[in-house]
Amino acid sequence: MAHLAPTSTTSTGLPDTASPLALRIGSVVALTMTAVTVGTFALALMAGADDSPYPFTSDVIAAQWPGDYLWMYPAMLLMLLFVVVIAAVHEYAPADRKIFSLVGVCLAVIAAAVLLITYFIQVTVMQPSLEKGQLDGWAMLTMYNPNGVFIALEELGFLLMSLALAVLAPVFRQRNKVERTIRWLFVACFALAVGALAAVSATRGIDRGVFFEISVISIVWSTLIVAGPLLAVVLRREPAESTSASPVTEDGA
Repeated sequence: MAHLAPTSTTSTGLPDTASPLALRIGSVVALTMTAVTVGTFALALMAGADDSPYPFTSDVIAAQWPGDYLWMYPAMLLMLLFVVVIAAVHEYAPADRKIFSLVGVCLAVIAAAVLLITYFIQVTVMQPSLEKGQLDGWAMLTMYNPNGVFIALEELGFLLMSLALAVLAPVFRQRNKVERTIRWLFVACFALAVGALAAVSATRGIDRGVFFEISVISIVWSTLIVAGPLLAVVLRREPAESTSASPVTEDGA
């Protein structure tokens, strides 16, 4: 009587179809993501008009150009690295958990698209306009407007990033300290992001200004800085050679 053999898995609990190359790439990119996040965070902390309420005068804005925009270049690279890392986690995920990792990939792609478009517009449209003194129509698009489109898109993008990380939590089911840490780190990231949104909304209503934006960016970037090395360790565990029987066997054969 024919029957199907159990699905082949490796010593790490991974399906033996997981690509060692994909996991190696993911491990390297995870470390790169951490380094780029640190650099982006440092540049972002130096941006913004100190002690100058919005709307800023042209002189205040011009004095801080182009320094206020420098952090957006590595931020765009960071979004691409983020998608690669999430894709590597999808490759790592066991077959019965791939629905979670697939949803995570989808959310990561949406978040990356939102933020890439947001930052690209700032550095390619708003920067030259500032340099040429063409400030008509700036109000809704400029990053300096606390109630503008830029802030709203950043809030959306980083909320989606935190949700993508939370969705990945069930993928890390191995009973070791590294995977447990990743699992709780991703859940905590989303919980803190939602908590920050609730707290800022409760105190300021719909006029959140930059308070939630700064909070959610800090939460997500801090999570990526910590998660990068942990993911690198997990993804470096390449699948071992399978020793299972062939998929179909015959009794008594």
